[in-house]
Amino acid sequence: MASHLRQVKQHLQIFLSTLENGDEVKIDGHGLSIAHLVSVARYSTGVSIDQTDALRNRMQASVDTLHSYIDKGHRIYGVNTGVGGTSYTGTNQLSTLQYSAFQHQQCGILLEPSQNVMPGRYSATGQYNLPDETVRGMVVVRCNSILRGHSGVRMHLADFLMEALAHGILPLVPQRGSISASGDLSPLSYLGGLLEGNPDILVKMKDGKVFQVVTADEALRRVKMTPLQLEGKEGLGLMNGTAPSSSAAALVVHDSHILAVLTQILTAMSTQALQGTVNNYHDFISTCRPHPGQREVARNMRGFLRGSKLCYGMEGLTANLAQDRYDLRTAPQWIGPQLEDLLAAQSQVSIELNSTTDNPLFDAQENACHHGGNFQATAITSAMEKTRTALLMLGKLLLAQSQQMVDPVLNNGLPPNLCVGAPGLSFTAKGLDISMTAYCSELGFLTNSVVSNIHSAELRNQSVNSLALLSARYTAECVDVLTMMCATHLHIVCQALDLRAMREEFFKAAKAACETSFHDLFNHIGNSRESKFDRIWSAIRSSWLEWNRLDLQTQCAQVSGQCLGYMVSMDDMGFSQPECWEPIRRWKDVLPTILKDCHRKTHENFNQARTTPQYLSERTGRVYRFVREQLQVPFHQGIQDHPALDPNDAGKGPKRTIGTYVSRIYAAIRSEDMARLLLDVMEGLDL
Repeated sequence: MASHLRQVKQHLQIFLSTLENGDEVKIDGHGLSIAHLVSVARYSTGVSIDQTDALRNRMQASVDTLHSYIDKGHRIYGVNTGVGGTSYTGTNQLSTLQYSAFQHQQCGILLEPSQNVMPGRYSATGQYNLPDETVRGMVVVRCNSILRGHSGVRMHLADFLMEALAHGILPLVPQRGSISASGDLSPLSYLGGLLEGNPDILVKMKDGKVFQVVTADEALRRVKMTPLQLEGKEGLGLMNGTAPSSSAAALVVHDSHILAVLTQILTAMSTQALQGTVNNYHDFISTCRPHPGQREVARNMRGFLRGSKLCYGMEGLTANLAQDRYDLRTAPQWIGPQLEDLLAAQSQVSIELNSTTDNPLFDAQENACHHGGNFQATAITSAMEKTRTALLMLGKLLLAQSQQMVDPVLNNGLPPNLCVGAPGLSFTAKGLDISMTAYCSELGFLTNSVVSNIHSAELRNQSVNSLALLSARYTAECVDVLTMMCATHLHIVCQALDLRAMREEFFKAAKAACETSFHDLFNHIGNSRESKFDRIWSAIRSSWLEWNRLDLQTQCAQVSGQCLGYMVSMDDMGFSQPECWEPIRRWKDVLPTILKDCHRKTHENFNQARTTPQYLSERTGRVYRFVREQLQVPFHQGIQDHPALDPNDAGKGPKRTIGTYVSRIYAAIRSEDMARLLLDVMEGLDL
């Protein structure tokens, strides 16, 4: 199996190159990639037909084959017969029949602008039509399919579609109503409404810098285009296809690849925040169970963590659990199968983008007409069902990691809720913890199988139907929810990493201060002071991590008392001797103050110059800096950061809610900025 990371890297390079260079995407029925489609559908990159003689000749040959069958009096489905379960009927009004195909499918629910003055009043989402990016992609995919020359459709129709798209004209397409059986009939009939200049079909078009909703005939009039006069099989040839499902699925695959790579990076960041071990990802483990996805994730994780000062090898695991918990330790086994499924989904969608998906099909070389079922979009359903499950699995892993980071019992010495300051007054990540659970619960519901809800339709002619568009729509919702989880997790893990780095800085300062005080008070014990202090410091450090749930003053007192008890109880250290009693009493008085002063000073210094990147691996450090520097999401300082109490942060601008910062991260993940960041992180990595 090809490396997922390698394929994603190639995909993102094509995608960003197309965006940044302003390259026009050329379509010819064969070479449309997911990367190119996303750039056109989501970012309105220019697109045109690769006008070659070979392409035009094969298009005309397909039309000629259709006409030869008509001239010979053959019955051709949807050309001189009725459609669907009434195909036993016939007609000689061939052109009118194509308009009839549009008419009965233009039955979806869309509110006119005057009816939709209160979005959400009738619909829970306020959304009745497919997103513009899905519709724009739909136009490109349908045109690309027609250009293959199997549909009996004139070149003029494909040219019309591209011209309308170049003018920024998009039909408003109902988001519901397709079962993706004989293709996505109803959605594509609204594209047909644009072609025919239907005065009761609404379209969206640009008027200067704003979009207007007008009727199809008015839009064509404004750009001086003439409605198309349908011939032969052109109504059915336009409607009978999987383009809406394929467009939606391609966008989903693109987003899912990004989230899959980001989940691996977040896992690497979580491993550092929790001071886990890189040996979770040792190659030997995956060699013993050589699933390609598992081996790749383990390799990726080692690459992402290379150079980290917060991860341990087995020799570093001297306390707490002998091994990390499952959300870190089994990440390769958990994520690996999802990468395999995403690559399979990518293959299915890529093939569909460059397929002929209508019926009947014409083989011009053999002068043959074939009645079949390429419109059945089950390949897209298959891709989306497995993608949706993969997204849920990634979400469950992120939830487990975030829950571990905010829990003082599990997070290896970080404060409750990752707060700075009194844990009884600041609850920094508590709301985020709840939100993560809410998101994951919704993600689990959305992941329910779509195919289990298939019902017979259309006079039982469409006795099985793929529900591909429905599956793609719900998978797109899963993408959105998982993106929220990734944004929330990224906010949490950056907070945890700052606290971990600050804790390491505190330990350095506290060890030096405690050692100086110890040597001053216990100078009578001779040359054994250093070895004894090392043991005492180990006890102080362990106790500090153990009492991480307390406020600073209580924690310092508790740690000091526990440390002195340890000193007296260790007979081999000699501190139970009478000559040590007075130094121990004096150290008991000063140790809490030493710890408290060191902690406060460390916090002040850390706020002046964060040292977190020095502890992180080079690659995860790039992600951390992206959040802290480019997105300007700060290290959260607790209740003092609440805007209602003090709206301005001296020299740093207005304070924001936690939700504002998480929303900022979410927007960045949904933008092309995340693609650029991931390419930067992948650069030089062993793929």
